[in-house]
Amino acid sequence: IGVATGADKAFIDDFDALDVEPDRKLPLVTTKDILSGEVIWRGQGVINPFADSGGLVDLDAYPRLRRYLEARRDLIAGRHCARKAPANWYRTIDRITPALAAKPKLLIPDIKGEAHIVFEGGELYPHHNLYYVTSDDWDLRALQAVLLSAVTRLFVATYSTKMRGGFLRFQAQYLRRLRFPRWADVPELLRRELAEAAIKRDVQACNQAAFKLYGLSHEERSALGGNGE
Repeated sequence: IGVATGADKAFIDDFDALDVEPDRKLPLVTTKDILSGEVIWRGQGVINPFADSGGLVDLDAYPRLRRYLEARRDLIAGRHCARKAPANWYRTIDRITPALAAKPKLLIPDIKGEAHIVFEGGELYPHHNLYYVTSDDWDLRALQAVLLSAVTRLFVATYSTKMRGGFLRFQAQYLRRLRFPRWADVPELLRRELAEAAIKRDVQACNQAAFKLYGLSHEERSALGGNGE
């Protein structure tokens, strides 16, 4: 899941308006940026108080960051995590790892009536209201097609508590239970079919490709809303 700050009003603002050193902020993607099914960045950014080595940066080395944080100290230092460790009062609840922003990923909101899986090409850092999926093996567009399909909805509907209005929770504990073939075992033609279906956001094409991927029978396809082809 993306970054939780504990004080979004202090750590998150318009990216250009965050008056800190350039390497102390990252462009942020939230649920509002992906409502259309594609990423349309609204220009938000998040403060990054962490050094690449893992600990917090020395504020003496970042005078603009120090000034920014001190101006909001009451709000930031009032958080539970800051009261527990006063010396680290300016850390976000979750550690921020800038390399994640540069990694292509799939973004998934927690609660959605239908699967809402959005591809992000490697420019934005996810907010805590989004789950993200990365892969070292699977092509993410092909994976997106599977996650958009009726097969994934069946898995999640089986595991998830259904919310009012038929909404499902696409939470990490359910996503981790999804099972996929190994990418090396997916035929090249089917790889292309999956990826093209996702790029077009053609859910029926995603279904048909996913049915082939899992080797579903005519009856099984029909039960999932397919035409059985």
